[in-house]
Amino acid sequence: MDMPMKMKRLLNVSNYANYNRLATGKYSKLSSAVLLAGGVLEALSCSAFPSENAGVECNICNWRGRKFIDFHTGYGHVYKDAVCPECFSHPRHRSYGFSLRELFAAASAKLKVLHFAPEPQIGRLLAAYGNLDYLSVDIDHRRAMRREDIQSLSFADDSFDVIICIHVFEHIKDDRKAMQEVFRVLRRGGTALLDVPIDPSRSTTYEDDSITTPEERTKAFWQWDHLRLYGRDYPDKLRSVGFIVEERTPTEATGSELIRRDGLEVMPNFFCFKRSPLPATAS
Repeated sequence: MDMPMKMKRLLNVSNYANYNRLATGKYSKLSSAVLLAGGVLEALSCSAFPSENAGVECNICNWRGRKFIDFHTGYGHVYKDAVCPECFSHPRHRSYGFSLRELFAAASAKLKVLHFAPEPQIGRLLAAYGNLDYLSVDIDHRRAMRREDIQSLSFADDSFDVIICIHVFEHIKDDRKAMQEVFRVLRRGGTALLDVPIDPSRSTTYEDDSITTPEERTKAFWQWDHLRLYGRDYPDKLRSVGFIVEERTPTEATGSELIRRDGLEVMPNFFCFKRSPLPATAS
């Protein structure tokens, strides 16, 4: 890669890592330029020379470097050592590399998959599997294959074998209705991967409808467009609409050293199942 292209790439990384910070702050053009320049230097410092000195590795794009970059959500909130500077994957995406492999690798029949608010990092993982009948949906039709409101889906009951819904419910006004709809369209015996940001120090989910400004929401819910911050009661919310919930952590499958190296999510992934109907009994 020549120098102009390398600098453009580094600037793209800085823009991605600092987008929310710039969008929510009051920066002059000079201050914005200085901030982005700092981001370029951080992205450059993440690289390892030579590559044998790499301390971290992205399991999605195979980038190797000294560290992952910080991701700023605005108003001083930052996720440290979070984002891959090559494919922009976050810890949750890299953790799903293991979860999706577990889910799809052994499947023999074609699986009908519904993906809410699709992210390119997850799309890259899904592209490795040829046995998927895949549909992505979003409230904004420009971001997916089809427009759907997760609170009122147009699909028939029991339509999908697998549903992927990652970091969506925290944006939805009526999250319980959204959970009910996901449960409704999941086939019996199917699996839904339903993750949200969770504060493990909270026993219950924090919601306050009086918190409306981007700054207040970032401080209370970790991001300007979040409507709540889930606590340890999140799996109980899923169970309350009918799901059987299984919490799986990367530690169980990979070990703590691989979690550090690949920058994986330390919180559990939530595998949610819809119970198959009981077999009919002979009369």
